[in-house]
Amino acid sequence: MTDRELVRSYIERAAVRADGDLGRYVQDRVAEARPHAHAGAEVPEGARLRGVKQAVVAASRPVTSHQSVVNHQVLDALERVAEDLRELGARITTADQYVSRVRATAATIEGLVDELVIGFEAERAAREALGGQLAAELERFATFRAEVLAELSIMRARQDTLLRAAREALPDGPTRLELLTRELTVHDEALYEEIEDAFRGTREAVTEMLSGYLDDVSAIEGTNPVVDVGCGRGEWLQLLADSGIDAYGCDINQVVVDRCQALGLDVRLADAVDHLAAIEPGTVRAVTSFHVAEHLSLDTLVALIDSALLALQPGGSLILETPNPNNHQVGAANFYLDPTHLKPLHPLFLEFLVRSRGFDEVEVRELHGPGFEPLLPTDLGGDPARTTPFVTALNDAFASSLDYAVIARKPGSAFGPA
Repeated sequence: MTDRELVRSYIERAAVRADGDLGRYVQDRVAEARPHAHAGAEVPEGARLRGVKQAVVAASRPVTSHQSVVNHQVLDALERVAEDLRELGARITTADQYVSRVRATAATIEGLVDELVIGFEAERAAREALGGQLAAELERFATFRAEVLAELSIMRARQDTLLRAAREALPDGPTRLELLTRELTVHDEALYEEIEDAFRGTREAVTEMLSGYLDDVSAIEGTNPVVDVGCGRGEWLQLLADSGIDAYGCDINQVVVDRCQALGLDVRLADAVDHLAAIEPGTVRAVTSFHVAEHLSLDTLVALIDSALLALQPGGSLILETPNPNNHQVGAANFYLDPTHLKPLHPLFLEFLVRSRGFDEVEVRELHGPGFEPLLPTDLGGDPARTTPFVTALNDAFASSLDYAVIARKPGSAFGPA
């Protein structure tokens, strides 16, 4: 029972007693006792043996002289109690009516509160539903926007490819550098391969370095072929073939093509940009290029990236590996072991370029450590707080990776296959 119900019970019981038998009982007893209030003080007329009784009363008056007063006082007090009980009953009745009104008001308030709660819950549910709808619409809009931007990038790549082809078709138009911009005569192609053999590393070493890309290619859905541009000695193509992945390569060096074909690899004598531009759009699983970008002019590099974007299936990947100029030993010395290298490409620039041409999910992956442990501040002695910045700069300059790769994904299209 609640506190309010308990108080209500007390009030109801008090009201019944005040307005019921108790009040009437007191009144009745007072009425019966009033005629006898003088008992012991006088003998009524006509009483038997009245004379004797009067003598007894007179004899006992010293003892009972105050009894009549007490009797009247008791009766007066009882009448006052009876009156108070009647007033209390009236007050309790009034209080009961007030409690009833309060209860009715409380019930009304509770009803209103319930209605407000129901309304609030309904409003909150409606807002949550609206919020969910808005979030879904925003997500759909963001997806649509991304797809539209991807389609615009593809359209730009197509337009730029057509404009480059048109410029080259003009009689006095500029001649685009070929894919590797080696500017070698046919007789120099063998010399270039000797340079590659001397400074690129053994087939086994190169195969080991390239094996990490197998997971990247395997993660791409579908069975479309992988195209390796500037495939060199074919180590990557051999890895793909051994892994059961359909792939072929292209190169402008006849010596390279003959070597790879002798190994049973599918390699074609073709300029990479022209070859990718001729492929049916959206039919290539991945375009890979290892240590080719540093041979290209900016125009040719942009053309290669654009052609790859067009050739790739939605979700396909572009992989470009190149020397890391952040390593000073590479950027200031080793890069120039190959006289056909045009210029080093900073990782941030190549990442920006690939992203700006329409690729997304662009990753810069550092590769191939320098072969020695980085310095620690304690190696130089002295105060580590002073030597740490210098050691950090030294490690960044000489202990960073020798190469890096930019790995990017072609986004899907809102208008069907590219």
